[in-house]
Amino acid sequence: MSLRKPRHLGWILTGIVIVAIIAVALWPRPVSVEQVVVERRAFETSIDADGLIRAHHRFSVAMPMTGILERLDIEPGDSVSAGQIIAHVIPPDIDARQREQAQAHVRSLESGSAELDQQIAAISPLLDQARRRAERMERLGQAGAVAREQVENAVDAHTQLVHQAQALRERQRATAYEIQAARSVLAARPGQRVALKAPVGGVVLRRHEESERTVLAGTPILEIGDTSKMEVVIDVLSADAVRVVPGMAVHLDGWGGDTRLSAVVRRIEPAARTKVSSLGIEEQRVNVFADLTAWPPALGDGYRVEASIVTLHIDTATCVPLGALVRQADQWYVYVNDNGTARRRSVQLGPRNALVASVRRGLLAGERVLMHPPETLQDGDRIR
Repeated sequence: MSLRKPRHLGWILTGIVIVAIIAVALWPRPVSVEQVVVERRAFETSIDADGLIRAHHRFSVAMPMTGILERLDIEPGDSVSAGQIIAHVIPPDIDARQREQAQAHVRSLESGSAELDQQIAAISPLLDQARRRAERMERLGQAGAVAREQVENAVDAHTQLVHQAQALRERQRATAYEIQAARSVLAARPGQRVALKAPVGGVVLRRHEESERTVLAGTPILEIGDTSKMEVVIDVLSADAVRVVPGMAVHLDGWGGDTRLSAVVRRIEPAARTKVSSLGIEEQRVNVFADLTAWPPALGDGYRVEASIVTLHIDTATCVPLGALVRQADQWYVYVNDNGTARRRSVQLGPRNALVASVRRGLLAGERVLMHPPETLQDGDRIR
């Protein structure tokens, strides 16, 4: 007895194959995504801007009065000491009016010197008070009675006053040399050579005059700077400057070397200036001055750097890339890889910078989150 095949077996098999093909086509496929691992690490927020390196103490030597400036043999980069002769001037025969103007210039310099004396006298008790407070706060900090931040603020305040006092003394010394030069020229006879001396020690940064010629009073001749102390001038928006305080750390990159340089904010200019951006937009800009802690010898005056002023530093924080965040209404979400399944999870964010955000709640270190999740991704979708 032989078995008979069903009459429609071919059609049945064909239908089964078609249904299988349709089922496979409609079966949800895993979504291909990129993922990163959530880490706990140091977190910083910063203000990024361009800066210029320059010598901390800079002084411009100018002509005390109109006369013939002899040829300068000193070159940029040469070292000079305070009181060293750097140029010779031959004053002309002056009339009564010119002599009166020169005498008025001397009196103006003397008034400036007296004002500097008063400023130094006023800052001296403040300096002593800041020193005692810093010493007291350090003792309390060692005993655990105050927070470390309070100790650092007291030490930074004392350091700022020390720098201000040093700058005032340097200006006072330079003014004294200017007064001496002006008096020498005023007392000189026509045709008599008068020596101009360096007001401070340092390095010749720029030479504005070289050949012998008649130079008007007040014309800059040389610029001298103390390259043993370098600072960076950072050009920031006024809206960012309000968040900067003295003592903040500054990271310097893009100066031409492989290492990152460090600096500390010393002061912020109290007044802003208007500057037109490359797009033609008027902006209010403020200069922030920071002292370098160390720098390579190749770094010179006027060199450009990329500065980052650290406004917030957290030693350890749970960090997630900004590309993993999804916002709906006022809530932030991430998609977590749960053994090949996407799980949407609400997170509470802390401070953010240009690359990552700190997470206060909702994520743990070691979890894997999806980067740039597509809009079609749903909670529970398979991923690969």
